[in-house]
Amino acid sequence: MQFHTTSSRRIPVLDVARFIGITLVYYGHIIERIMYLNNPIASSQYKFIYSFHMPFFYILAGVTLAPEKILLPVKKYLKRLGASRLVPYCFFSLLMALASFVIPGDFPLTDLSSFFGYLAAFISTLRGFPLFNVPLWFLASLVTVEILHYCIGRFLNSTPRLLLAVVVFYLTGYFITLSFRFFPEYNFWVLHELPVVYSFYLVGVIIRRESVLLGTRPRWKLLAMCVLCLLGIIFTYDENTGPFRVFDAVVILASGHGHIFLFPLTALMGSFMVFLLAKSFGANSFFMFMGENALILFCLNGVFYHFLNGPYAAWVHTTLPAHWFFVTTAGIGFTVVSLVSCIPCIFLLNKYVPQLVGKPTRRGPLLSSFL
Repeated sequence: MQFHTTSSRRIPVLDVARFIGITLVYYGHIIERIMYLNNPIASSQYKFIYSFHMPFFYILAGVTLAPEKILLPVKKYLKRLGASRLVPYCFFSLLMALASFVIPGDFPLTDLSSFFGYLAAFISTLRGFPLFNVPLWFLASLVTVEILHYCIGRFLNSTPRLLLAVVVFYLTGYFITLSFRFFPEYNFWVLHELPVVYSFYLVGVIIRRESVLLGTRPRWKLLAMCVLCLLGIIFTYDENTGPFRVFDAVVILASGHGHIFLFPLTALMGSFMVFLLAKSFGANSFFMFMGENALILFCLNGVFYHFLNGPYAAWVHTTLPAHWFFVTTAGIGFTVVSLVSCIPCIFLLNKYVPQLVGKPTRRGPLLSSFL
């Protein structure tokens, strides 16, 4: 089995960073389920990971933005957006909806034992909260972020303007969501969180504009800076004591940010830690392959989130001591098994229906290219 990317022009640090980020998603979701069983070790790790891992993905999306994309004609832009974002969103939501007919699972905020429960879940999915595949909420959010940037990004044509926009959007979104509770009753494509997450997206645009991630540095310097960022997270993440929503931790979907300054500080240090670690790995072919297919991995995480994480967490809770070593080892082990088990699915989906999994320009044996 050969692990290689589809283009020699891909940037290693970005693909490797994607893979590190998606690994944190898988680990964070299994730790979340162990946390539900009143495990304080899991609670602490959950708060640590969630303090930066979702802001990182918005920053990464801004870094990978092709500048010419916002200059496309409206019709062409919307077609590209639909093919690359909405098609995978609908495809993986539908797959999970069909799976729920035959496999008992955990689907929060809806009761799938009746027709009306399924109807409510479908309506929620159309409103941008995909109850059949909850991790896809990020994809829904990214749609609104990218539409906003298409509308105003062409006017943010200098670094000072971008920095000003980062501050204005962050503060506006922070105080709006602090004053009003939108989720889940008033959620519509995660618009309530748009100003805050767009500010992180713009940080990524600045990183790309200023070529922050380019150039070469000795590995020891990269790892040293990575350790400094890690220490920064360790000393700040637990100092963020709220106000939160849902859990005593940062939860982007629920607008639970916590402290106005500690939240972005920890999120930025964590994001730079991931980039530095990714750069230190270099052009690792396996990591780059997994990173190139991060969208598929992200969407497939719903299988584990809804069907497997709960039973495994219950087994960990009843079988292993509530000690940091066992909780961490159990989380890492299940994360590795989950990611490895997705590899055959990546090959099959890319071979037969690449158009449905975020690669709309490819041709396949079943469908022609969408773009």
